[in-house]
Amino acid sequence: MAKRPNLLFLMTDHTNREALAPESPCLTPHLDRIAAEGTRFSRCYTTNAICSPARASLMTGLYPSSHGMWDCTHTQRREWLDVPASRFTYFSQRLADAGYRTGYFGKWHVEQTGKLEDFGWQEYDCSKHAARGERIPGQDVLIPKEGYRDYLMAGVRKGPVPQHPAFDRAIAFLGRHAQDDADSPFCCFVSASEPHDPYVPPQHFYDLYNRDAIPLPATLRTEPTGKPEVIRRMRSVWQSMSDADWQQTRACYWATISYIDHEVGRLMDVLREKGLDDETIIVFTSDHGDMLGAHGLATKGVGTAYEEVYNIPLVVRVPGQQPAEDQTTLTSLVDLAPTLLDCCGLEPLSGIHGQSLRPVLEGTAEASDRRFAYAEFFGQRFVYTQRIVWQDDRKYVFSPGGIDELYDLANDPREQTNLAEAPSHQNQLKAMVKRMWQQMQTIGDDSLFNAQYATLRTAPVGPGCINDS
Repeated sequence: MAKRPNLLFLMTDHTNREALAPESPCLTPHLDRIAAEGTRFSRCYTTNAICSPARASLMTGLYPSSHGMWDCTHTQRREWLDVPASRFTYFSQRLADAGYRTGYFGKWHVEQTGKLEDFGWQEYDCSKHAARGERIPGQDVLIPKEGYRDYLMAGVRKGPVPQHPAFDRAIAFLGRHAQDDADSPFCCFVSASEPHDPYVPPQHFYDLYNRDAIPLPATLRTEPTGKPEVIRRMRSVWQSMSDADWQQTRACYWATISYIDHEVGRLMDVLREKGLDDETIIVFTSDHGDMLGAHGLATKGVGTAYEEVYNIPLVVRVPGQQPAEDQTTLTSLVDLAPTLLDCCGLEPLSGIHGQSLRPVLEGTAEASDRRFAYAEFFGQRFVYTQRIVWQDDRKYVFSPGGIDELYDLANDPREQTNLAEAPSHQNQLKAMVKRMWQQMQTIGDDSLFNAQYATLRTAPVGPGCINDS
């Protein structure tokens, strides 16, 4: 390219990998086209299964234990958590300093000031939702519980298909760029809050699905044997839901994603009309996934370290590169900032945890590379700790306040058999724990790594094991 490539970043909320997988019943023709032209990573993981920590990791290339945004921006006092612009360099700041025209449109939820100009975004509008019309009677799924207000899980909106404000602003941004500043590169970030619950799509997209034919998760009614007690307590929240309620919920979730895909199509049409398609890198991902009935749970499932929540979609389309379905590379949200800066020929951020995926995108990475991923959880308002390790097809969940979990994802992709206490898997368990401690030491997660007090010694083996031969 004669100039640095443009960047178009598309992000949703609560979208799990399964919804965008090639075999998914969810209808997403426009995102499918982007994936067909780029690299689809089937094993991308969020760094944390709630919005703000994950989004801050994307922006900084750091894990939450380092950047400090360990809960959602609106749930805690500002002095308890935040990621101010002065503490770290954001990838958007690096782009703006290099002459990029930057625009951010939609859900922010990264830090607490909302002053995006301090983070390198020259234009921004944080309108989060499309217009919400009247719901169709008889289509709602409501969750009752004594002492709490009824919780709206899903529904259907009547009326015409609304235009999403985040996509409207992005389309206007592209138009101004093409007219006024076509010689400079741009970074346009579009962040939809959908399909975050409640899932209430326009009727047009709901009508694309046959609710009664929608399959239920294989683990919906499975007893949570070998799981932390919190799983049983959270499952009780959804105990009033019938199979038809779950089918309606899943239909509304998929229909909401189909609506966002329609908006992606509008944006892509403008990108092509303005002649920008062949010089623009496109990224699509989400901050975290959604349980959607798996293991009897819904929404994020706070502190439930299942693949439905942690395994997120990631598509990176770089003009001129060969498309690929990557099913082996383990990657994470911390890798996106270094990847984009690398692809744009800019200096990397210093002191970060992520690594550039450019060698993977260009087909030059070694087969043995990228076989590890890691995530952290801090219990949100419950305040309990988890650390999650993926190594090849093995997965370990450290839950000092509950039950540790070990899974063989190759033979047990639905995580139904916890191997953590199986005598035949103790060596493997200790190896995964050792890998966890090594990662904590590397990223500076000192609160846990240095925990030598007697009552805190709850891991199968302690951090000193990393010095063993």
